[in-house]
Amino acid sequence: MLANIAVVVLLLIPGELLLRRVDRAERKSDRAQQAAETAQAAADDTAQSLKSIQDGLIDRQYNEHAEMQGLYRRLGETATRESLIDALTRATADELISEQGVRAPVWWTNLHYRYRFAEGSLVVQLEDDRGNVLSTHPWPPETSEADFYQELVEAVRAAGGDLGVALNLPTQSIEELATMLVDVAGLRSQVPLGYRDTLRRVIERVDGWYFTDAHVIPANDLSYVIDIARLNEDMPGWEDHLSSKGWYEANRLIPFARRLYGMDAA
Repeated sequence: MLANIAVVVLLLIPGELLLRRVDRAERKSDRAQQAAETAQAAADDTAQSLKSIQDGLIDRQYNEHAEMQGLYRRLGETATRESLIDALTRATADELISEQGVRAPVWWTNLHYRYRFAEGSLVVQLEDDRGNVLSTHPWPPETSEADFYQELVEAVRAAGGDLGVALNLPTQSIEELATMLVDVAGLRSQVPLGYRDTLRRVIERVDGWYFTDAHVIPANDLSYVIDIARLNEDMPGWEDHLSSKGWYEANRLIPFARRLYGMDAA
């Protein structure tokens, strides 16, 4: 009996040791697996966190851009003194418009309103093509929208540009200005679009053509830029050259550009 017991003990002890080793190995394996899963979870959390930050940054940039365009849209919807000042201030700071103010055509005439806000004073000038000032109209805070725009109606009438009933509307020029500001802000929103360096400091947009402090940019192909200094170059003629590209309005707008920049014989 003692011999048998000894044999059993000798057989069981290695088995117990083996089981303990296997158990320890399994525990180590489990800890390693848990550590790997924890590391992967941490990596996933980091990636998710970075993605969330990126999404937040993009959303903020979109919201900033939408807020800017909303400021210009409000001008077209309300046309108040405050909305005009806000739009001019932001557009000048962002170099969307010329520091000398921005013009909008008086529909179907050779007259133009120039809107300027400087040193706390909002002024609208009535000008001809060459920028000659025909009348000047400050807009003080106490003057209502109705009274001020009626003053502009009378100015156009005095300048011989009244087209008749329901056709002398200064607010229409404000709508044109607001639409242009929204469009230019969108075109300049990203550098890769290619317009930020050329479509800046706009003086006026006429029939889709942009006239800036430095360039004339025809409609329908804003990548085609004409330096102001080149308008009087000897060549077959910018009018014919651009008409050959399908811009037939060049016969009217290139002479207008020369008048605007003082390059023609008055």
